[in-house]
Amino acid sequence: MPNEHSSFRVPTGRPYALAELRSKHPGVDDQMLYLPDPADPTEYETVADQLWDLLLSARNLAPARSMTGCDLHPNGPVDTERPEGWGNCLLCNQHRRIGRPGVRAAAKPAKAWAMPEPPFFHATLMATRKEISDAVQDLDYRSHEDAFQHVVDLVHAAFVIARELSRPRISGCQRHPGAPIDPAADGGPRCLFCVGDERRRRLGPPTVSVRPSRPVPQVRPRPHRYYGNKPSAR
Repeated sequence: MPNEHSSFRVPTGRPYALAELRSKHPGVDDQMLYLPDPADPTEYETVADQLWDLLLSARNLAPARSMTGCDLHPNGPVDTERPEGWGNCLLCNQHRRIGRPGVRAAAKPAKAWAMPEPPFFHATLMATRKEISDAVQDLDYRSHEDAFQHVVDLVHAAFVIARELSRPRISGCQRHPGAPIDPAADGGPRCLFCVGDERRRRLGPPTVSVRPSRPVPQVRPRPHRYYGNKPSAR
């Protein structure tokens, strides 16, 4: 008689983590749903804080993943100019660049977390909110790990959008609303980040200048000084 029992076992802690996610989600969903358009940056800041709390709960359901994907520096800085085929860890890539100073950055570096494409608007946040609601509703104890990871990516994307909308409108830039201003830019004061992107596209990626190592100084023996009576010659 064939075994009718499934070999699948619910991972330890998943029911509690899923219950925590579902208890936090309605409050965040209502907070985003009733945001006015346009809303004040302080209102988006509150939503960003709640989304970050929701993200921490969602990450407990998904497989572990770090920004760098590095075993030595899982919480280290991310290399945004990494060459093709290299990892995301800036510390490890810096050691590799020392031996290969002529390496070029990749055209489209890989992203460790799902990042929405700017510019960010209120409608973008609302569309992401709808996707989060549908994804959380479809979750079950037996859902595949990819389903939980999809929820994490959506919540992280909503957090990024809310965080960018919460920045004070300093530069007036749609892509970087809270960016500093370059007063010496062509055409008047402009967004410093956009000016840097244009300069990078015009001049290409920066080159790494490797300074040659200095030669080891030679140590000259000092003449021995005798104090008192000199030794007599025999």
